[in-house]
Amino acid sequence: MAELEIDAVRNMVEQAAELTMDARAKSEKARDFYDGHQWTEAEIAELNRRKQPVVTNNRIQRKIDAMVGIEQRSRVDPRAYPRNPQDEQAAEIATKALVFVDDNVRFDSTRSAAFENMAVEGYGGVEIVVEEKRGRFEVVVNRLRWEEIFFDPHSREKDFSDATYIGAQKWMNLDTALELYEDTYEGDQPLEEVLQALMYKPTEGETFDDRPLHSHHFNWVDKGARRVRVAQIYYKRRGTWYLAILAGGGEILNTVSPYLDEDGQPTCPIELMTAYIDRENRRYGLVHSMISAQEEVNKRRSKLLHVLNVRQTMSAKGAVASVDRMKRELAKPDGHVEYEEDPESPRAPFQVLPTNDMASGQFNLLTESKDEIDKLGPNASLIGELQGQQSGRAIMAQQQAGLVELAPLYDSLRDWTLRCYRQMWMRIRQFWNDERWIRVTDETQAPQFVSVNRFQGFDEMGQPVIENPVAQMDLDIIIDDAPDYVTLRQENFEQLNEMAQAGVPIPPELLIEASSLRDKPRILQQMRESQQQAAQAEQAAQEQRNMMEQAELEGTLVHRQAQAERQQAAAEKDRASIQKIQAEGDQEALDARIRRAVSPLGG
Repeated sequence: MAELEIDAVRNMVEQAAELTMDARAKSEKARDFYDGHQWTEAEIAELNRRKQPVVTNNRIQRKIDAMVGIEQRSRVDPRAYPRNPQDEQAAEIATKALVFVDDNVRFDSTRSAAFENMAVEGYGGVEIVVEEKRGRFEVVVNRLRWEEIFFDPHSREKDFSDATYIGAQKWMNLDTALELYEDTYEGDQPLEEVLQALMYKPTEGETFDDRPLHSHHFNWVDKGARRVRVAQIYYKRRGTWYLAILAGGGEILNTVSPYLDEDGQPTCPIELMTAYIDRENRRYGLVHSMISAQEEVNKRRSKLLHVLNVRQTMSAKGAVASVDRMKRELAKPDGHVEYEEDPESPRAPFQVLPTNDMASGQFNLLTESKDEIDKLGPNASLIGELQGQQSGRAIMAQQQAGLVELAPLYDSLRDWTLRCYRQMWMRIRQFWNDERWIRVTDETQAPQFVSVNRFQGFDEMGQPVIENPVAQMDLDIIIDDAPDYVTLRQENFEQLNEMAQAGVPIPPELLIEASSLRDKPRILQQMRESQQQAAQAEQAAQEQRNMMEQAELEGTLVHRQAQAERQQAAAEKDRASIQKIQAEGDQEALDARIRRAVSPLGG
């Protein structure tokens, strides 16, 4: 094994704290401004001296919450696609497995929390690992708070792909740490001594401090509260990722990472994302750009309130002693200037100076500061704050413009989400070795159950036959976007819908394909199956009609033949009758001739 010595690993942790101290201080300030802590103690003391309320118009929080709201309305679902035609069924099974894990770990809420960290402090992320539950390994997604994360300070990529180490530091109760690591620790020294060693160095900021400790040293233990700091770090050495867990007294674990990538190589299961990064490798979020405008809003509002409550004054008492002091006084909303009376230019002994121009100027600058913050982040159309009558086309154009401004952040979020789903699939492939049933809950139908790794018996060669073996599935994982906000797809769908309502013969399948429905493939599949069933029913009905028509035709022919036979028989009967009548008539005529011949002679 080529793992590093624990001292070298500890140096990584301390180097990360030292070299990112300035950037973390700005991130802490960004979080304070989001939480509404926007005044310094000296500024609050001055406002209290003036008996003036501390007014905070927190526009930053509204902007960030709106961005998180957009993220929540545009959540996505994972989908697996086959790399070979024969893998289509496996892709469907993998999709259901990913959706099951996604729902089970509540990844949507974790994603929103990580996105908020990225927008406020500049970065956030998760650790995708497994935990043994009820005798089997289950995929879990551990949220990493930004103040727990540390990383290679020389990393320059937004996705941390060039980082040589990434980790997290957590404070926990001593009993919790003992229970958590008692099965992992293999050292000779008692684990409790390793956890409680009083090792510290001068502090590099307060980011990694245990709240509410706020110590002045980089402590590893708080014996009074029985709390200890544990660092977990994944580091890369000679192309291989290792996992190390350490405390103040030494290492708890130092071994090759137990998690594998799609090629079967050890990997780092931590996925981080960044909003912005400057040329000094300092990572920061959107709030960093709002702080100066927010401070101006607060200060100018306070200044405007002070101007409206006080007046500048002048009085006749000696000459102006200092021009600089006079300028300083006039610059104050409540400044006071003394001057000597001049007999040639008499003035009132006391005056109240007008400050309307100052109030107007402060108000204009306050309005400009608010507008500057409003331009950052989601615009009014995206959060439903447009005023006046707006055409649909105008609203759509403004919404699309607002999304374009936020595209870099949401692109980082999309890339991070895809990487997380791929990590979930790697954990499924590696650790789902037993037979299990996956519950798939759909919004439009009852829950479905799909089996994976199900034993089906043995083949002719005596080899076990496994149904849906996840370890053998070779798939591509992508994410299907299902945004609720307006996009070009939505515009196309509305145009197609209007054309369909106007009478244009547009197939329903085309309308569904152009829509933003969440489960389009299943809906289209059900439509095709319904159409096939309807076609089969129509074909069966047509065959029945043809049979009935054939039977009716055959019945008509038989009837006509019988009628013809009856008519022929009647005709023959009529001819016989006629012949008989004719015969009888001939006999009567003969008898008459005989009578005529005999009667005159005999009469």
